[in-house]
Amino acid sequence: MSRPALTRLPTPTRWRLRHQVLWLLVGVTTLAMLLQSQISSLHLSRVASDSAQRWAEALVHTVAAGAAARLAAHDDAGLESGLRELATLPGVVRIEARDGQGGLLVGLSVTPDRRVLSTAQPQPEQAGLDMSWAPIGPGGREGSVGVAVTPQQELFNLDALRFDTVLAIGLSGLLNIMGASLLLGWTLAPLQRVAAFSRRLVREPGARLSERAGSREVSDLSHALNEAARTLEEQHAALDSGDRHTQGILGAVPDALLGVDARGRILSASPAVASIFGREPHDLIGRPLTELLPGLDGEEMARSTREGLYIRASATHLARFSCDALRHGGTPFPAEVSLALLDPLPGDTAEGLRYVCAARDLTDQRMLDAMLNLYVRALECSANGVVISDLGLPGRPVIYANAAFSRITGYDRHRIIGRSCDMLEGDDGGQAESQALREAIAAGHSITVVLRHYRADGSLFFDEVSVAPVFDDQGVPHHYVWILNDVTERERTRLAVAERNARLNAVFDLSPDGFVVFDREGQLVYGNQAFLAMTGWSGQALAEGLSLAEFDQRMAALCAADSPYPPTLLAADASESVQLLQLLRPRPRALTRLTRHNAGGQSESILYFRDVTYETEVDRMKSEFLTTAAHELRTPMVSVFGFTELLLQRPVPEGRRRDVLETIHRQASLLITMINDLLDLARIESRQGRDLHREHVPLGELVSDTAARMTGALSGHELRIALEPAHAATALWADAAKTSQALTNVLSNAIKYSRPGSVVRVSSRTRDGRIGIAVSDQGIGMTPAQLARVFERFYRADPSGNIPGTGLGMSLVKEIVEQQDGEVEIRSEAGIGTVVTLWLPCVGDGADAAAQNRQPSTPEPP
Repeated sequence: MSRPALTRLPTPTRWRLRHQVLWLLVGVTTLAMLLQSQISSLHLSRVASDSAQRWAEALVHTVAAGAAARLAAHDDAGLESGLRELATLPGVVRIEARDGQGGLLVGLSVTPDRRVLSTAQPQPEQAGLDMSWAPIGPGGREGSVGVAVTPQQELFNLDALRFDTVLAIGLSGLLNIMGASLLLGWTLAPLQRVAAFSRRLVREPGARLSERAGSREVSDLSHALNEAARTLEEQHAALDSGDRHTQGILGAVPDALLGVDARGRILSASPAVASIFGREPHDLIGRPLTELLPGLDGEEMARSTREGLYIRASATHLARFSCDALRHGGTPFPAEVSLALLDPLPGDTAEGLRYVCAARDLTDQRMLDAMLNLYVRALECSANGVVISDLGLPGRPVIYANAAFSRITGYDRHRIIGRSCDMLEGDDGGQAESQALREAIAAGHSITVVLRHYRADGSLFFDEVSVAPVFDDQGVPHHYVWILNDVTERERTRLAVAERNARLNAVFDLSPDGFVVFDREGQLVYGNQAFLAMTGWSGQALAEGLSLAEFDQRMAALCAADSPYPPTLLAADASESVQLLQLLRPRPRALTRLTRHNAGGQSESILYFRDVTYETEVDRMKSEFLTTAAHELRTPMVSVFGFTELLLQRPVPEGRRRDVLETIHRQASLLITMINDLLDLARIESRQGRDLHREHVPLGELVSDTAARMTGALSGHELRIALEPAHAATALWADAAKTSQALTNVLSNAIKYSRPGSVVRVSSRTRDGRIGIAVSDQGIGMTPAQLARVFERFYRADPSGNIPGTGLGMSLVKEIVEQQDGEVEIRSEAGIGTVVTLWLPCVGDGADAAAQNRQPSTPEPP
């Protein structure tokens, strides 16, 4: 759209400034002359009157001075003669001399032709004439003289002077007017050139005026006009640029803009008309608007805008409505119309621009609205809670929540709109998942977490929350979509399963048996701690996910060569059978393996390993025990049976008979001792210390009594027992009989395994509130392998059988001491000797220092 052309307004007829100034000077000069004439007339009258008055006073005093002598001499004739001479003076019109009583002595009047007449009567005072009186003689006793003087002569002289003055003013004013005319002609010539330049600015906005002549004001005016010309040029350029920008904006606006007159005809159209209506803009100029918007004629536009909104800021009436528009060819489409009524400018006619109509194609908008409504309906029908929060507002408030959200949380939608979803956490906002959720939102990432949320009634439920950002064109998130899923039942099931798994894991971890699980692909997925302890493997081996073949290969490397590891796959057909494995590494073990394939219908495999090393060893020991027990029992029984049979079948001399009976008694005693040891050991194991009678037992008394009972055991041995208890006064908290039995067994072993001539020493020491009874010998000692088996039943360090014994003594010692909250400590070196220490709880230390330092006593063998 282009700018309208400037209209040149008619210029009224005016006088030139030069003529105006000249006429002004003429008027001023004339007015000055008139004012001068009037003012001078008044002034001259006053001056003439004052001058006449002064003249009269001077004359009257002169006359009074001269008349005093004549009156004194009563020379009336001389007085009149002297007064007549004064009457001939210029301006004198009357002289009177009166006596002291006021009577007229002499009266003279001067006619206009200057004749002096004598009057006998006093004359009345004339208007405009003042008599000046002077006394004759002191106090006027002699009389008085009066003189009247007229100012006419003075006025005449002054009028002549006034005329000359006025004439001079007139001549001076004429000269001034002529000079002003010349000066104005020279001064106003630059103004005429400035005026011509101003008229040229309309045609040439960028013209410049170079006016150097004239006054400073003309120079300032020229400079101002040049600045105005430059500004006008810039404004023209800005208007041209604005026109181009406006055209560009109109071309970029997607809405069709139409300028319409009052009768509904199109005056202008934007380029968008072609894309919306399918018609070129120039083809629509002059066409009725109803071709594009049916029914929108001049009357309808006037009614719509009259009933529409009034915008005070722009003083326009605006109407907005939707209707069906027509494309080229008559195809209808939905459109949104904005119609603005413009206020008419002065001089506008019906053909001028009156309405601006903006039409927008709503076809895509209607489709988007339909799709949006479909999406909203889909969200409303969703079983999951859907929430949308706005990241552009403080606190990320919720701007949308569907019906499922209210059903899940119990909150009405109006209660959550404008608030944060954090309100669902209640006072439980310290969840690690909540922090992860906030960090993900701050980073603009998606995340799915399970949170503990609370409904409107305060009840707890588990909520699976999935959040995803909505990005703008720059990739910055501006909204977040929250999907809420009530997984309370699932979480309860998961927690129950997790709790059950935890229990099972605890059972498996605490179980002494090994468990190994393979998934359906044959990869190792689980192995408990017991299995790792059996095989010596680390957790890294389980994390590697070994296959069945690799697992079998590693297990085979642990087994003995004479007892190869049976492959797991070969046990598929015999999944319920038990295989016995012999492991050499990490230490010798006997394991049983039970294989279960397709466990739970999941095609998984479970291997169950049980450490039967103890049971195997127990079986072996039991077999050895039975063999040893049978052998140990058989040997004395054979002796008893043989000697008894000998006594029964043949006569024996009395001397020999006693030896046989002693042998039978000794072997029977051995059998009884062995059987009693077995019964004691079995009873202690079964009763778990419940048959113990614990009491305060003095250490010194216990050691000395036990050593005294060993006197018979020392027979046949060249050794002695040295008692060196350092804490003899200390009392033990123990069963005296059982403790004495344990100490007896230890002393018996020391005596049996000591070399001849050696000393068995019994001493004591304290540690951690316990008393240790140490029995040391100088016997054959034990190797580490023998020492590891010293507490095994029927185990004997000397398997040759040369040293008597049942192999039950140390087992019985261990059970007795441990049942009394004690422990047995053994230190031994092969070929050097053994120290056995029985650690038992004590009651307190003794106070008798002498008892602690008594000399050791050694009982002599019988």
